[in-house]
Amino acid sequence: MIKAIATDMDGTFLNSQSTYDQTRFLTVYAELKRRGIAFIVASGNPVYQLQKTFAPVKDELVYVAENGVELVEGGQDVFVGQIAPAAVTGIVAEIAPIKGSRIILSGRHQAYALGKLPAAFRTIAERHYPGVKEVASLAEVVDPIVKIMLDVPGELTQPLMDQINHDYAGELTAVSSGYGNLDLIVAGMDKAAGLKHYLAHHQLEPAELMAFGDGQNDLTMLQLAGESYAMANGIDAVKQAAKYQTRSNDENGVLVAIEKMLAQN
Repeated sequence: MIKAIATDMDGTFLNSQSTYDQTRFLTVYAELKRRGIAFIVASGNPVYQLQKTFAPVKDELVYVAENGVELVEGGQDVFVGQIAPAAVTGIVAEIAPIKGSRIILSGRHQAYALGKLPAAFRTIAERHYPGVKEVASLAEVVDPIVKIMLDVPGELTQPLMDQINHDYAGELTAVSSGYGNLDLIVAGMDKAAGLKHYLAHHQLEPAELMAFGDGQNDLTMLQLAGESYAMANGIDAVKQAAKYQTRSNDENGVLVAIEKMLAQN
């Protein structure tokens, strides 16, 4: 029996306009809550951004945020990973001198941009890191850093990813964010790792987990879940990894599948 449902956001729960049918969701969520089924938001974005998306019930949901580095439930931190301060300092020292580069340090409660952000880039950054604060140096950063976002010239993206994965093996993993940038996350942390913390915390088994995804960073989560769904708009690797397929993100695929599960049980 399903006891928890985890869903990716961009390209999965959210439609192409980055919105969702809130009325329909709240109706589904009320039934999940009545049955004691947890709703888990599993995303590469930070908790404070995700909570804005689910404002009416933001403190009731579970968040596996920053690709698994943060587990927050009922508004309380259950698990929060952290990039070692020495690694943060090293990355900043290597990337800051590169012309045209930008660095955003994502903390548990706040994101920090090193230096002044151009207006156009700030608009983009605010979508994922609302209220990002511009700082002159690391001395102004007070949060533990859970993820680093690097915006670098396109021709350097792959070489830098390879270099970071070599030089910081065991500490950091550099991955393409899908927006032409690099996300640096704590090595060994992904959505599946965050969900395993949740399952252990509640003494649940993977077979009791349902999960939805569309992209590369959803693969381990889908492989973990007893009932896994690929979105119709998902990449081929996701469709191969998932046990089932549902409608696209523009057709409320996640809610359709959950409603079907509820009707059958």
